[in-house]
Amino acid sequence: MFSVLFACVVAAAPEVAVLSSKGDQAALRFQPVGSSTVVEPVASFTHAEGSAVLGSLLPGTRVVVASATVHAQGDLSFANALIRLEAGQPARVLAEQLVYGARPLVTPEGRVFVARGRAGVERGARMRVDALTVDEIDPSTGQARLVYSVAGYGTFLAGALGRELILYEVTETGARLLAVHVDTLAVRVVLRALVPMARDFVVDAPRRRVLFTQVQGDHWRVDEVSLRDGAQRVLVEGPEVTLLPTVRADGRVLISAGAGQGLRALDGKEGLASRGPGFERVRFERAGLILGLHETPSDFPSLVGWRGAERLVVPTPAESRLDLAGVIP
Repeated sequence: MFSVLFACVVAAAPEVAVLSSKGDQAALRFQPVGSSTVVEPVASFTHAEGSAVLGSLLPGTRVVVASATVHAQGDLSFANALIRLEAGQPARVLAEQLVYGARPLVTPEGRVFVARGRAGVERGARMRVDALTVDEIDPSTGQARLVYSVAGYGTFLAGALGRELILYEVTETGARLLAVHVDTLAVRVVLRALVPMARDFVVDAPRRRVLFTQVQGDHWRVDEVSLRDGAQRVLVEGPEVTLLPTVRADGRVLISAGAGQGLRALDGKEGLASRGPGFERVRFERAGLILGLHETPSDFPSLVGWRGAERLVVPTPAESRLDLAGVIP
């Protein structure tokens, strides 16, 4: 009887889509939460030595689209490729010239969007202005559709709000936050002026806001911007570069303050304990299960999770770069 119940529990456990990379080899695993061993990869591919591999799971499938540098030569600004990974199939390149180190954005409807570009002409001591685009990529055929274009220094897909993409861009005139409708291609300005070093964006769609980290002098701070009217406020400030925001399903904001402090709740309620020295980068919350990476400078990350206040141990490949692409219930 016990063995039957145990088998049912294991079968019902959610699986984490884990991307690992070591040297020039990347692998995709669907790791059950609660398993005591690292499962075998379902797909793999070769990439440039040391490339980061960042991915997103297509909703309702076991297919992952990942961004990685396949061939490292010359300028790497747009050296990444979009790669489709699924069990039993060879890895397939869907698109190239993606922004280096940028994750593909997958909407709840399964639409895939990427930031791409072409290098501009060098201007001596001035920054180079590139031709930047946001494209929708068909995850089956690789066919591309232009959604947005600009001449500038950088674009970043912060997230999605319904049919709008929340886009952070930096151009010669400064940095701003935009909302681009993926069907009509209409553009509305959410915030006209922003520090050009904003990062770690989190779009909280139910509450129509975006949170992010930015620098202020020798300190860092987490800001909140309303996606309704652009109202901006500072949530927290601190000296740590690891000051990262997380939004719980109930709207509570947690902050990863680094130095083994775990995740601190801004409302003063109980936070989440750290795994040790370093900081937590939360990626997903599903039905009370929180999953992310514990990152320590000059060391490899590890997968960390919580169910309620209980910290979970989820085994992952040793001495590998890791990324969490999604969770399968």
